[in-house]
Amino acid sequence: MKDIYELFNDLNIDENEIEEMEVNELEKANIKKSLKKAITMKKKRSSWKKSVAVASILVGFSVTTFVTYPAYAGNIPVIDDIFRFFDTGKTDKETGPYYDYKKYSNEINMTKESNGIKITVNDAVFDGKTLTLTYSIDSEQDLGNVDLSMPRITGMKAYGGTGKTSKIDTNKYVGMLTVSNLENKKLDVANIKWDIDSIQNPDHQTVIKGDWKFAFSLDATDSKIQLTDGSAEKNGVKVNIGKVSLNPMSFIVYYDQEIAEMVKNKWDGVDVEFEIKDDLGNIYSSEDNGGMRDEASYHTSGSKTFKKLEPNASRLIITPHITLRDFNPDNFASVEITKDGEKEIPLPEKPGKGKEEFVLKDIIINIKK
Repeated sequence: MKDIYELFNDLNIDENEIEEMEVNELEKANIKKSLKKAITMKKKRSSWKKSVAVASILVGFSVTTFVTYPAYAGNIPVIDDIFRFFDTGKTDKETGPYYDYKKYSNEINMTKESNGIKITVNDAVFDGKTLTLTYSIDSEQDLGNVDLSMPRITGMKAYGGTGKTSKIDTNKYVGMLTVSNLENKKLDVANIKWDIDSIQNPDHQTVIKGDWKFAFSLDATDSKIQLTDGSAEKNGVKVNIGKVSLNPMSFIVYYDQEIAEMVKNKWDGVDVEFEIKDDLGNIYSSEDNGGMRDEASYHTSGSKTFKKLEPNASRLIITPHITLRDFNPDNFASVEITKDGEKEIPLPEKPGKGKEEFVLKDIIINIKK
């Protein structure tokens, strides 16, 4: 089947019939983003994400995703809504989980400069458990695949996080990250410290030292946390939905994953993705907030953000999709943090090879109004 760009090539168009339209900077950036996606979609890709596991009890982060837009993207000005820039649905017409975040966020606009690099925290929002913020970087040199440390929130001892950074022009970048509290408590105020002492490029193994320190506080948005006891189990994998947080711009599902000994002995990794729809037929796209895994038991705690709940919906139908997979040099690296620095941990040898996928039964959550 031809994609839309191939179909355009088959059309006979009179240039005089083309009417130019004014678009804002966000629309320009998203058009270029869609074009880049269309150009690269036919390239062979691995279905696995390359992961880095760090020996830790309390904190677990996912790897930063980095997307580059090449020189043909042109001189893109400041993007007003970075949340929406990173917002993605399953289709081009569908909005993703961060579509309304700018509306409910706080303007921070705090800039720190060091070693020829300016980092600006643009906007941030906190719902009592999860912090989501956007940032931009303006550098005198190319930074490659940007990898930054994650913020810390006073009072949070167990949390997960994710980050995304995109190069939008020569030496200019925008990014978004989340930090989610995995403990069973909610904060009214987030006191945030983000101390960045280096910018790393993992692909080229380069580090730029500097001093970018941010400190600010955010009041929590209005949100309602609903405790649940929904669960589903199959083939030695059990998923528990512990709570759902409803806020004005999205909803967040908090889950635990329990793994039987037979699965742990065969497979290196167990991933869960949620397909969620409501009783009205609406389907909700999501973004992962990271999580924490106990390496001894494989027990995992994490959360995922979904787009704003439709006001008339009364039930959520959650379908967990499970992937069992092996670790290999192409998709996994493991290090232990010691007093002498990082120490690489050899990959485990287990009988499970490739991957195995299956679906658990639906978990029904009745929404309390």
